[in-house]
Amino acid sequence: MAKGWSHVLSSTNDLDELERFRVRVGAPPQALHLGNRRWPHLDLKLEPRDRALADPEARVFERTADMLRFLKRIRRDATEDAGGRRA
Repeated sequence: MAKGWSHVLSSTNDLDELERFRVRVGAPPQALHLGNRRWPHLDLKLEPRDRALADPEARVFERTADMLRFLKRIRRDATEDAGGRRA
C-alpha cells in the first residue's frame, strides 16, 4: 500500500457513489479525480484515508495490480451476467 495515500474506485464507475464516499470520509472536493474516464477515483490521505481504510464497505488491496485484476474480473462477470457472453 502506498505510504500515506490510498485510491478509491467505484466498481461500476459510479461518480455519485464516489462523491458520497468522499463526503462520508471527510475528504475535500479536490480528492475526486475525473481526468481518467476509465478509472475515476478518489485520492485520500491523512484522516479521510484512515476512515476509508476502516470502512467495512471498502475493499482494500495491497497492490494496484491486484485491484485492477479485481475490477476487470467483476466487470467481465457483469458483462457475462447481462447476456454479453464471450465466445
